Amino acid sequence: MADEEKDKGYRVIDRRSDDELSEAPPAGNDSKDAGETGNLNGASGIKEESGGERKAGGEAVAPKFLDLVESLQMGVMANLGMIQRSDGNRTPVNLKEAQNIIDILGVLQEKTKGNLDEKEEEILREGLYHLRMAFIAVQKQTIPDLGGGK
Repeated sequence: MADEEKDKGYRVIDRRSDDELSEAPPAGNDSKDAGETGNLNGASGIKEESGGERKAGGEAVAPKFLDLVESLQMGVMANLGMIQRSDGNRTPVNLKEAQNIIDILGVLQEKTKGNLDEKEEEILREGLYHLRMAFIAVQKQTIPDLGGGK
């Protein structure tokens, strides 16, 4: 009877995918080995990066400026029909919404001028340029020429 009570305890089920398992630190990794693999925060397995950011499962907790820019750029691409959905079809074209998001990115560029590092400024500038060119191309394809052609 005493043996039965000893055997009762916590049951651990590993629900990580194969990709997550290959990225996991070895089972014998304690906090004393943290200098080699990054700072591990106790038993939680959350890795602390040098900037104090905490990552769990590969996702950053604290969003950055470029995350906002990327999100808005993806919104424009989706509204221009440049994103393929899981069913194999492209997203529907919505030029009005694409233009609104491009305008928001333009305002963001104006308001942050002089406050961005070179990388952020370049990504915002180049991204806006390419999105505007894509908008013009999609607009030419979807709106018939009403310019008096015979």
